[in-house]
Amino acid sequence: MSTPAENENRIARAPAPLLELVQGPAGAAARPAGLQQRLVGAVRQHHQLVWRSLRRFGVPERDLDDAAQQVFLAFSHRLAKVEVGKEASYLVAVGVRVAANARRKLSRSPEVLSDEVETAPAPHTPEGLLSQKQLREELDRGLLQLSLEQRAVFVLFELEGFSLPEIAGALEIPLGTATSRLRRARAHFEAWAAGRNIDGDEP
Repeated sequence: MSTPAENENRIARAPAPLLELVQGPAGAAARPAGLQQRLVGAVRQHHQLVWRSLRRFGVPERDLDDAAQQVFLAFSHRLAKVEVGKEASYLVAVGVRVAANARRKLSRSPEVLSDEVETAPAPHTPEGLLSQKQLREELDRGLLQLSLEQRAVFVLFELEGFSLPEIAGALEIPLGTATSRLRRARAHFEAWAAGRNIDGDEP
């Protein structure tokens, strides 16, 4: 099992294979210099957002690196058509589709939550690390109670800070649909949290 420090280092190193892929001779030669620079910048800036979102959308840990690569490859093919400043929205929208494909492949397998991956640096004390791990595991369990459609809106709004108009645009759904999905996701998540006593009080 990886230690928290090893997991943090792994995440810090994670863009390297992607950068090698997009900076390789074949990929770079196929794109104008400006687009190539933009692609490399998107990998550096948004890799952790993509990786974290894919995990929250239900992609198993063992498949996260491959799934992230799929997202950025799809992004590279459409880069010229993605509006400048909308890269993050486009990437998470592709991530939803990649996660849906990954979930379909797992449909005949039991859902297993990983206890090895930290998504952000945790306080460097045993108590802090344990608290971070427990909170993340509870969050993952709660997210699994939601459909992928609801989970995508909930994660992007509540955890990643996207606005509802941004989410609606990224997912290509009406604003009213995004709003209703968020409302239903909140209700389901809050009901689950109340049943799990997530606020920390003793039953």
